[in-house]
Amino acid sequence: MKKSIINFRNGVVSTLILTTFLTCTKKGITEEKPTGFLSLKVGMAVAVFDVHSHLKAANPDDFIVNIFSDAGELVESFARAADIPENIPLPEGTYYAEAYSDNNLPAAFENDYYYGVSDPFDILAGQTSSISITCKLANIMVSVIYSDNVISGFDDYSTTVSNSGGSLLFAATETRAGYFSEGPLNIEAVLLFDDGSGTMESKILSGIIQGAEAGKHYQILIDAAMEEGEAGIELIVDESYETELVVISEEGPVAGPGTGDLLITEIMYNPAVISDTEGEWIEIYNNSATDYNLLNVIFVRVSTDDRHTIGSDIILSPGDHAVLARTAAAADQVDYVYGSSISLPNTGDELQLYTYGSDGTDGDLICRVDYGAVNFNTGLSGVSIQLDPSITDPAEAMDGLNWCESTLSYSADNLGTPGEANTDCP
Repeated sequence: MKKSIINFRNGVVSTLILTTFLTCTKKGITEEKPTGFLSLKVGMAVAVFDVHSHLKAANPDDFIVNIFSDAGELVESFARAADIPENIPLPEGTYYAEAYSDNNLPAAFENDYYYGVSDPFDILAGQTSSISITCKLANIMVSVIYSDNVISGFDDYSTTVSNSGGSLLFAATETRAGYFSEGPLNIEAVLLFDDGSGTMESKILSGIIQGAEAGKHYQILIDAAMEEGEAGIELIVDESYETELVVISEEGPVAGPGTGDLLITEIMYNPAVISDTEGEWIEIYNNSATDYNLLNVIFVRVSTDDRHTIGSDIILSPGDHAVLARTAAAADQVDYVYGSSISLPNTGDELQLYTYGSDGTDGDLICRVDYGAVNFNTGLSGVSIQLDPSITDPAEAMDGLNWCESTLSYSADNLGTPGEANTDCP
């Protein structure tokens, strides 16, 4: 296991869901053509992961809605979804519909743009059809935050983010999110400081996100110190259901943990001889092909909503295990002590790992396991429960049938393999 220093925070963005129900017949053009009727209603829901309240201001009533024939010919257009009549007659045939907000700009602050298109649908004479359109964030969302090192160590600082469509300047006090058309994003942070003689000097950090995608939120953390070699740009890439950390540094981009990249693979909830308050621990496994830092990962016990933010750098290489414990006395290998913040009940509970999010309460789920569920072994003493090492799918890792009692000794009175590969389950 290798260790290094990485400072980061996490953020999350939601996806706006626009649901359009089309009950249709055809639009009366001539009486010779059979027609059906279309009833179209627009609704909106914001995913629970939203932390940027201005996203909720989007009103689907104001979305533009177009209906096309299967050949791409525009047959109906509505400037506002709220103006769509209750019944739209359409000629018998195959159609698709699109809906979008009227604010597709190349680069602008607080300008979240949404677009969605339906699957093809058929209109049959005298019959009613229904479809749905899901409108998602269709431009790139970017926000910039500055670390305490930058805030306390530099006199002024700003970051310019740009692509072929335009650029935005994120000043020291800028809290708004910027939005860009799809394409690579260039980043340049300029940090100003007094060299001691009254002359302002600058430190410049730069990077590029080649694969920037619409529908994602890139939260850029600018972190630098006055000492050489400690500057870097870190990016947290957020989607509705998955979070990926991308670090831009001299070594190049490094991917970060998403759903299932880390797994909880072993739990000691009732050690023998040593007390629970000293000897409880869990084991985390890197289920990916990438090094991950566990700094700022959130460990949660669900029933009590107890949570602990990992406060140290723990670099976990592919295939390696890390042990998180109540105290350093829990086992020979303890990589991190979380103290009394979380206890592991002998009757079971759901445990989760989350990314940090904006404040430690709204990050994305990495993995979870409810060891009090059916088929898990509870009420044991001095024996950990472990995930069969052949299981790497995060859904299968939650199934108690894939867990069993440990058989190897790690202390005089306890069985388990903390920090080591688990043994095969029978």
